[in-house]
Amino acid sequence: MLIKADEYPFHQTAESFAAVHTSDKHWNDGHYICLCDMDGNVSLVSTLRLYQNTNVLDGFVCIRHEGMQHNIRVSRQLRPDFEYRVGPLRIELVEPMKAIRLVLEPNDFGIACDIVCHTVGRPYHGPLSTNRIDGWLLMERMTYEVAGRAEGWIDVAGKRFELTPERSGVFRNHSWGVLRGRGGPPMHASPQPHVQRPTGLRNWVLYTMPDHAGFYEFIEDADGEKWSGAIANVDGSWNKMTGEILHEDREVFVTDVDHDLTFYDGSSRINGGSMAIHDSEGITREFEIEDMGWVYCQGGGYFNGFNDRLGQGAYRGEYHEEGEVWDCTHPTKIINSEGEEEEFPTVLAESFVLLKSGDQVGSAHFECAAFGLVPKYGLTGKGGG
Repeated sequence: MLIKADEYPFHQTAESFAAVHTSDKHWNDGHYICLCDMDGNVSLVSTLRLYQNTNVLDGFVCIRHEGMQHNIRVSRQLRPDFEYRVGPLRIELVEPMKAIRLVLEPNDFGIACDIVCHTVGRPYHGPLSTNRIDGWLLMERMTYEVAGRAEGWIDVAGKRFELTPERSGVFRNHSWGVLRGRGGPPMHASPQPHVQRPTGLRNWVLYTMPDHAGFYEFIEDADGEKWSGAIANVDGSWNKMTGEILHEDREVFVTDVDHDLTFYDGSSRINGGSMAIHDSEGITREFEIEDMGWVYCQGGGYFNGFNDRLGQGAYRGEYHEEGEVWDCTHPTKIINSEGEEEEFPTVLAESFVLLKSGDQVGSAHFECAAFGLVPKYGLTGKGGG
């Protein structure tokens, strides 16, 4: 089978781009987009992802407004239609690495958007992350991160919000490879071996300011050592923290991050504080942090989401859509569409924050969670309680 991408002279194997080099069902490839306005009115998380070996293309949009999270999840059979869209949701690659367009057409769930995401600074190109246990490949994944600005609109709760480059932030990535938990649940396999990860305070931060952008990620243990929470080596060891200051003409390594964070009571949900980012050119950038709300990716099918609890990449027929609205005003619990209180097993959420540095104002996607003890802040693990 030939698809449009086969016109380009970029093949890496003798197969067409309709096939991938592995038959692993957990192979997947797609974009993940987070964005917000800097007035705290709306924040959005979306993805569109191919699962070539389960023959599925699925995606979602989750929009937060006034403490309510509005979700739509969509899925379809991938072949023979390789267009990068499913139902009302599509992504257009306007200018690769410079601009992509996210469109959610009007639908039965009352949300819509049409947004062009413009890149600011260079992308952060992460190293290949590979993890094997006794030869069993659990993860082999490449990712790059892009910060930028948004231009367009979001419709939610009967209102339209205009997004301008001057008052918005975009935080997106593109990843591909083998990752357990995507492509449906494992079938007829033994339980996955336990992967020993660093424990402590997790920070995953992608931000944009008027004169630069930046990225860093770490898990800080009880001794203050910062480890990468994303980059695993083949032998199971973990690297030190990673990060870069992203200028238009160069990248500069982040060498360390100091932080003084505050949290909502009884949780590791960030509500403010400060941080100082040190780079290899000897520059320290200091920021004040203000919370603008968070989005739960469970609304998009993460962590065995979708109503059938099969997670992302599972086949649900030629076309399927579902969604709901949650009350997410509590820092760790939701009120679901049935009016029931629910607390998710994982502490992770996509927080959006306002950044102030001198007379400059920017924004960030600031993922913060406690994976184990964090003595500095009195956090003990799940929820920080």
